This record gives sequence, C-alpha cells and structure tokens, in this order.
Amino acid sequence: MRQSDAHYKREQAFWDEKGNTDYKSLSAYDQKRLLGWLDWKGNGRALDLGGGSGMLSRLLTTVAGSECVCMDISGKMLRYSSVPAVQADALKLPFAGGSFDLVVAAAFFHHIPGQETNLMRECRRVLSATGRLVGYDPNAHCIQNRIFMTSSPLRLGLFSPDERPIRPELLKQQALLAAFSEFSFHTFSFRNERMTAFEFVQRYALNPFAVGPLQKYLDRWFFWSARR
Repeated sequence: MRQSDAHYKREQAFWDEKGNTDYKSLSAYDQKRLLGWLDWKGNGRALDLGGGSGMLSRLLTTVAGSECVCMDISGKMLRYSSVPAVQADALKLPFAGGSFDLVVAAAFFHHIPGQETNLMRECRRVLSATGRLVGYDPNAHCIQNRIFMTSSPLRLGLFSPDERPIRPELLKQQALLAAFSEFSFHTFSFRNERMTAFEFVQRYALNPFAVGPLQKYLDRWFFWSARR
C-alpha cells in the first residue's frame, strides 16, 4: 500500500466518524469575517475543496450568482451538503481544466503534509485563467500549535491522524513552485462561540499581545490567497 493510500484511509475513517451530524467548525462571527476575506463576488463557479458537510459552500452561495460544488473524501459528511457534492481524492480532482473561478481550501492543506505542492498544481489546473485559490491553515510558528498539533507527547487527540501545522512561508514557496503568480497571507485566531477555558486564555490573555513580532507566535491560524 502506498503511503498516500494509507493516509487517505486514516483520514477518511476519522471524518466518517464525524459524518453523523452536519459538522460546523466556525462561529457566526468567524463565518462573517471569513466571507469578507474570501472577497467572492459571485457570477462564477466555486469549488469547496475538502468541504465536509458544506459549511463554506453555504457561505459562498449567499453571494448572488454563485454556483458551488462541495468535494470531500468522506461520503458520510457530504450527505449534509446543500450544493452538488462529489466524493473524490483532492490530488486527482475529477474536473476539467479551467472549471472554477475560485477554489476554497478551508483548513485543508495541513491534512496532507508533504503533498502541498502537488495539491497546488492540481488546484491551479482546475482554475480559470483569472482564478484564485484561497484557504486557511494552522500556523506552524504558533507556540500552541507546536506543542499540541505536532508529534510531541502533548499532541491532542481531537486532531485527525495526519494533520500538522504549516509555515506560511513554506506554503508560499510551494504556491510559486506550482506556478501561481502571487501569494499573500495574514495570521489570525478564530473566535469560538463557546467560552471554554482555552477560548478565554486565547481571547483575553494571548490575543492582546498578538501584535508586532509576537503575532506570528501567538496567532493560531493564517488566511492565504494565491492567484493563478
């Protein structure tokens, strides 16, 4: 069995476990600001890559003139998609070249460590000449991510088997290797609706200091955009 095959079997099993509900990971606050960052004007076709139950697809289709396809490896999660759904391998997208004006990879690239450049190339292939690839992923500079998301003894069990944080600079390098013309990013932290102890610490103890040179070590995520 190839390493990539083993990876997909692990990831599919993990997400199929979550496929008994309409899985939503973002608060209403974060959904609103994410839609602003996506800057999707509609009047085109979008691909929600690794979209699960279609949370991002629903956001995209709130914009007039949008047509969206949700793709994921977990058929059980795709049952909840409100848009046309396709179960497939992200490294072998079952779409013709130039099929989409926007590809959104929401919290997805960090699930395939070591395959980022190949995925970038495949995303570029299905984009139109003026298309964009956008996404967000855990920031590998963040101290919390380095403790709880890597292969350290303190790694949390809530993460899927293969997901690891990514350095934004590395993803930029891989985007340019895949022939994208430009790449930009900014770091941030999500704002969860439930005020857990973890959320309290993040919001009131860490976020106020996430400025200047400390920002990349305290912000847990980065939003990025690549243009074909």
